[in-house]
Amino acid sequence: MPAFALPDPDVIEGFLGDIVEVDRRRPARPLRAVLDGLAGAELRAGAPVLIAMPNGTPLLTLFFAVLLHGGVPVPLAPASSSARITEVAPRLGADALIAPRIDAARYGATAPRPLGDAELLRFPWGEPRRHSPGEVILMTSGTSGLASGCLHGIDALLLNAARHADAIGQREGDTVLLTLPLHYSYALVAQALAALVRGSRLVVSGPPFTPRAYTDALRTHRADVSSLTPTAVAHLIEQGVVLPDTLRALTVGGDRLPPAQVPALLASRPGRELYLTYGLTEAGPRVTTLAAHREPPRRFASSGLPLPGVRTRLRPSGLTDGSQELLVESGTVLRRRVPDDRSGPLVAPMTIATGDLFTIDADGYHYFQGRLADSVVINGEKVWLPSVRAAADAIPGVLRSTTRVHMEDGERRYDLDVYVTDPSAALAADIRRTLHRLLLRTERPHRITLRPASAATWHK
Repeated sequence: MPAFALPDPDVIEGFLGDIVEVDRRRPARPLRAVLDGLAGAELRAGAPVLIAMPNGTPLLTLFFAVLLHGGVPVPLAPASSSARITEVAPRLGADALIAPRIDAARYGATAPRPLGDAELLRFPWGEPRRHSPGEVILMTSGTSGLASGCLHGIDALLLNAARHADAIGQREGDTVLLTLPLHYSYALVAQALAALVRGSRLVVSGPPFTPRAYTDALRTHRADVSSLTPTAVAHLIEQGVVLPDTLRALTVGGDRLPPAQVPALLASRPGRELYLTYGLTEAGPRVTTLAAHREPPRRFASSGLPLPGVRTRLRPSGLTDGSQELLVESGTVLRRRVPDDRSGPLVAPMTIATGDLFTIDADGYHYFQGRLADSVVINGEKVWLPSVRAAADAIPGVLRSTTRVHMEDGERRYDLDVYVTDPSAALAADIRRTLHRLLLRTERPHRITLRPASAATWHK
């Protein structure tokens, strides 16, 4: 397995200097200037530093500067509230926060200091948790309602980025359009770090995503490679958007693309490449890839084959239907959960339990079946939530649906969130009627909530 150490600062600075930002009107501060600012901040070596910045060169500059300074960068959603940060920071043992503007009074701290295109605030509470230089914490959804993180080595993330770039045929000299949130592992590793290790040029925009802005950016910057989530793909198909011919390779990740959408996407881009990917932050993050443009329609439901160096196997899920959970063994999996958690995903050296149910055919192709937590017993009856979501997703006007299991009045229940382009009372009534027709009484959601498609989130 090749070693992927953090590149020389001059290489990183050259990469950052070549980034184009679609909406930025002034150049970002150079890496050296940010490193000089960190030198006077008296940050403690190996301590986590929260970075809540919007997409762009400043975020990536701060990410690399914290690494080079000996800290542990923790990218956060730029819209994270002070209340959220106050919860997350002590759990991770963070030393500092970097954000565009910081109200120190909300944290009981002294005034922040300027740092490049942002401000840096030292947290006033306790001794930070120490990790090793060269480590990164990537946030993921927690089951307790509070965010948890995955501790990775930057060498492993760069290796995963290189494997992903190889799988999609990304080349030196390609232009990569990045529109997804950089605080998620899919965008940070599979696009930004992949551009760094491959020698590609990076163009950064969004979010938010709109089909018109996306296609304009593709044309203006003549992008060769780009990545979207299934929600964004649904917008393109719904609006009949045709992507420019200059886009050689489109990858889809962050969630499963409905198989019925694959033919439409291929038909709109004859002769071009479409890659369907599966991964999770705990794995570093990419695990499998399907080159859909080279496969027969029967495989459009598959997430493809494992990346080179990644080994997978199945184990019994414990559910009565005989379903099996996917295990992933790779040199790119997380080192541990942060904060430390005995119920973390590591089940053996360099091996994680994904919590995802899969089948694997005789040729090694992987097929996602649902989440392990997707089977829930309500009033003594087992409800398979993927079938509920599939029923909702098939209703005209529905782009995507998600389920949430909770306890209410001592009873286990689940709610259904349905994402649509234009929420209305009439559409809500139609969805409710349709689902009540399709589902048994014991299978019906406790609540159905319509949400605008722009509010859809993704985590992997």
